[in-house]
Amino acid sequence: MKNVILYYYNLNNINITPYKEKVLVKSNKDIFWFEKVNNLDEVKLQYELTKDLDDYYDFVINKEKSIFTRYKDSYYVLLKVKDNNKNYFNRIINPLEVDSKEEISSWVDLWIKKCDFIEYQMNHIINKYSVVDESIDYYIGLIEVAIAYLSYNEKNKEVKKYLVHKRIDKKNFYNPLNVKIDLKERDLAGYLKYLFLENVYTEENVSNAIQRANLNYDASIRLFSRMLFPSHYLDVYDRVIADEIGQDELKKVVLRSNEYELFLKMIFKILNKKNEMPYIHFL
Repeated sequence: MKNVILYYYNLNNINITPYKEKVLVKSNKDIFWFEKVNNLDEVKLQYELTKDLDDYYDFVINKEKSIFTRYKDSYYVLLKVKDNNKNYFNRIINPLEVDSKEEISSWVDLWIKKCDFIEYQMNHIINKYSVVDESIDYYIGLIEVAIAYLSYNEKNKEVKKYLVHKRIDKKNFYNPLNVKIDLKERDLAGYLKYLFLENVYTEENVSNAIQRANLNYDASIRLFSRMLFPSHYLDVYDRVIADEIGQDELKKVVLRSNEYELFLKMIFKILNKKNEMPYIHFL
């Protein structure tokens, strides 16, 4: 791989360190990520969305004038890391509105498909993963509640599109491969889940984040629906099913299920102060 990077990019004195499907590249004082990509159309869009933004890592163009480099029947991109000390929270509260012809996927449709696919998977992996067997019905139930709750968002349909993130992670926030076009509440929900997963949340910092977002009724419904949707479980579940990690990682999530319900209850209480929200019985 080192020879490929040397051949395609004008870098000197490089050292590489593999990290699964990407490689850390150091060249003199510069740092890069050489990352494997699968959906080339998605990456082209991510390039167009971020190429003129100072905050995000730069795509490095190779000697063939392309952002893509082929290596062992796969495609990679080279991203130049920036030393960015900007407060990423401002991007979460005020994401960049974009003018794009790209359609935003319906959250309900995506969540229904995810639920159906899990039920299909369970027919093939029953009794293979004990933690999954013991927990999956509960989290399917959360998906169904999230779908039902989103139906309350009927007063004003959101039509604006924003540059947001697949997942909120402070270390990966300015990686352009992490961006997508969606509704703005996606990032705030991801940020609140990040606080929970890192166990750095307090009622004060959660309340401050929500208040700064200044959500109306429909935005509050969308935010709380995304909080109900258990992406924090499903991300780990997918990796367990793919045999990338062991069940112990999923067990850590399951053991915090009661804590997460209390977290949801706290968020509901904060949202309900400004907008009277439909009540959920189990909270």
